Amino acid sequence: MQPKTIVITGSTRGIGLGLATELLQAGHQLIINGKNPEHLNAALIKLRKISQQVEGVSGSITIEQTHKQLFDKAIQTFWKVDIWINNAGVPQPNRLFVQISENDIKQSVETNIIGVMLGTKTAAGEMLKQGWGKIFNMEGFGSDGRIMNKMSLYGTTKRALHYFSKSVSAELEGTPVQLGILSPGMVRTDFLKNTTDPRTKEEAKQFDRVLRFLAEDPEKVTRFLSERLLRSTKQYDRIEFLTKRRLMVKLIRMMLHK
Repeated sequence: MQPKTIVITGSTRGIGLGLATELLQAGHQLIINGKNPEHLNAALIKLRKISQQVEGVSGSITIEQTHKQLFDKAIQTFWKVDIWINNAGVPQPNRLFVQISENDIKQSVETNIIGVMLGTKTAAGEMLKQGWGKIFNMEGFGSDGRIMNKMSLYGTTKRALHYFSKSVSAELEGTPVQLGILSPGMVRTDFLKNTTDPRTKEEAKQFDRVLRFLAEDPEKVTRFLSERLLRSTKQYDRIEFLTKRRLMVKLIRMMLHK
């Protein structure tokens, strides 16, 4: 496979950094992104131990100019953008919706919905001019409509993202630009563990149990996703790691262990 130029938002840690690592190891060219310049530099240092074919752009994905800078950086450095991954997102506090602050609501909507919309708009527009390209948006809990206490805010943003991705993909049908979804399932990263409130003793015990049996290590998930997104040719492709079959096997193991 010829080297691809790939842009990944929110790629200084977690799944984003894992994808960048896998794709660099496979010989591709990367533009990574992070809001915090120090975190971005730390990620670049780590990734350049694998390959020098990586550059970074610092900035919030809630600002359209950041996405334009990402695309421009890719063109200036590698002359093209083959794949664009809207990965950046924020979790919600471990609280019921009525307990969540106005600021947390705005941050979630601006990052998980508006940020992805702006990234999709920029990437699709430039790829149409370029004549080719793939865009992938990152799913999360709630994309399929499932409901869980203390996940109302995050789940709502991901449900909206699911509709948005399918809708824009339909609008792009007949063009040389594809749009799909990456669905990683539960992954053992700081994102999954991050909350602004401590859990109760019982909640912590249950959370640790779920992590042990249902979550996967990021290396396994990012390897699976990266291999398949590179091979993807469908107009709308949903690349799913935690399939119903995988989930059923994990649930059975968890029940038997209990």
